[in-house]
Amino acid sequence: MRWIKISCILCIFGCFKEFRPSESFVTDYLTGPWKNFTDIQVNKEIFPVSTYSYLATLIIVFLITDFLRYKPIIILCGFSGAITFLLLTFGQDVLTMQIVEFFYGLFFSTEVAYYTYIYAKVDKKHYQEVTSHTKAAALIGRCMAGIIAQLTTSINLLNYHQLNYITIAAIVIALIWAFFLPSVDQSIYFHRKNENHTSITNNVLIASQQDNLSEVSHISQQHVKRTPMQTNLPIVQKVRQAYMLLWKDFLLAYSNSHVVKWSMWWSFSTCGYLQIISYIQLLWQTAVSSGDNIYNGAVDSLYTIIGTITVFCIGKIPLNWSFIGDIIVSFMSLVEGILLMISSYSYNIWLLYAAYIVFGIIYHTMVTVASFEVAKCISKDSYGLIFGINTFFALLLQSILTAIVVNGSLGLDLRSQYFIYGGYFIVIAILYTIIGIFNIVKHSKKCTECKIWIKNEDITTDVQHEDAEKL
Repeated sequence: MRWIKISCILCIFGCFKEFRPSESFVTDYLTGPWKNFTDIQVNKEIFPVSTYSYLATLIIVFLITDFLRYKPIIILCGFSGAITFLLLTFGQDVLTMQIVEFFYGLFFSTEVAYYTYIYAKVDKKHYQEVTSHTKAAALIGRCMAGIIAQLTTSINLLNYHQLNYITIAAIVIALIWAFFLPSVDQSIYFHRKNENHTSITNNVLIASQQDNLSEVSHISQQHVKRTPMQTNLPIVQKVRQAYMLLWKDFLLAYSNSHVVKWSMWWSFSTCGYLQIISYIQLLWQTAVSSGDNIYNGAVDSLYTIIGTITVFCIGKIPLNWSFIGDIIVSFMSLVEGILLMISSYSYNIWLLYAAYIVFGIIYHTMVTVASFEVAKCISKDSYGLIFGINTFFALLLQSILTAIVVNGSLGLDLRSQYFIYGGYFIVIAILYTIIGIFNIVKHSKKCTECKIWIKNEDITTDVQHEDAEKL
C-alpha cells in the first residue's frame, strides 16, 4: 500500500497549499481602506497580469519540471505562494500589486508538478483513485479556507488584512512539508538511468457496452523504443535526446482521438473557469450595497464541500465515459453557459452566489473525469508533458480572451464580459453535441455490424448442423 502513503503525503501538501482564506475577500481587500484601489485598476491593471504571468512562466516550468524531477518545482510552488501573499500584505502601490500577480501566476504554473508528480510514483491501475484524491485534497483546503474566512470576518474576529497572515502561515507549512515528499528516482526525459530500457507500448482498450454486448476497440497501439540516456553526455546532446523523446510522446498521445477530445475540453473549460474565478468578486460587488454583509467565504466553502464529494465519488463510479462522455460534457457546458449569461444580467447576490456554486461544482467534477480519461490513454512517461500542454493551451486561450475582452479594443464592462463568457461555454456545448452525435452514430453502426455478424454466424452454424445430420 505504498501508493496510499505517497498519495496522503502529496494530499497534505495540496490541502495546505489551497488553504488561503484571504482569497475569498481579496477584491474587497484591494478596493477597501487597506489599499484603496479602484475597480477599474483592479480589473484592467492588476488582475490581468497573473493571466499573462501564468502563461509565460508555465512554458519555463514545463521545460524544467522533468529536468529537476518534480520535487524542486513543488517546493518552488510553495515558495512563490509565500512571496505572493507577503507582497500582497505589505505592498501599497499598483506596481507592487502587479509583481504580486506575477508571483501568483508562477504559483499556479508550478501546480503542474503537483498534479503530475503522483503519476510518476504510483502504478497505473491506481491513476483514477489518486487523481480524485489530489483533486479532493485541494478542494478540502479551499473549503476550510472559506469557512475560516467567513466565520472570522462575520464575528469581527479578523479583518480582511489579518486574514493574509493565516494564508501566509498555511503556505509556509506547505512549503516545509514539500521537503518531505519522496524524490522521483529518475527523470523521464533528461536523466534516464543507464540500463537496458524495455520498449514502451501504449495499448488503449476502451470497452463499450450496449444491449448486453461488449465491444473492445483498440484505439491506439504504438511501439516507441526509448533508449537509455547516458549520464555523462554533454548537456546539448542530453537536450537533443530529450527533445526527440518529447516529440515522440507528443505524437503518440495526440494521435489518439480520445486523448484529443478530452484534452480539448480540458483546455477550453479551464480557460473559461480561470477567467470566471479571476473576476467573480468584482461581479459580486456590483450586486451589494455599502454596509451589506458579504458571504464570499461561505460560498467558497459550500461549493468546495459539494465539489469534494462529487470529485471523490466520480473516481469510484464505473461509467463508460468513452460512449456517454461527449453528451454529458455538452450538457454540462450548456448549463455553465446559461448560468454565466444569467449572472451577467442579475443583480440578486444570492442568485449570483448560487450560479457560481453550481458552475464550480460542474467544472471540478468534469475536469477530474478529463484527467483520468487522458491518463488512461497515454503512456506513463508522458503525463507531465500532456498535462502541461493542455494547461498551456488553456492559458493561451485565456490570455487571448483577456487581451480581447478585458484589455482590448472592445472595452467591455464587467457584465458584458460575463455575457461573452456565457456564449463561450455555449459554443463548447454545441461543439461537443456534434461530436457526441457522431460518436453515437458510429457506435450504433458498429453494434449493428456486430449483430449482423453474430446472426450470420448462427445461420452458418445451423446449416452446418443440418448438413451433418443429413450425412
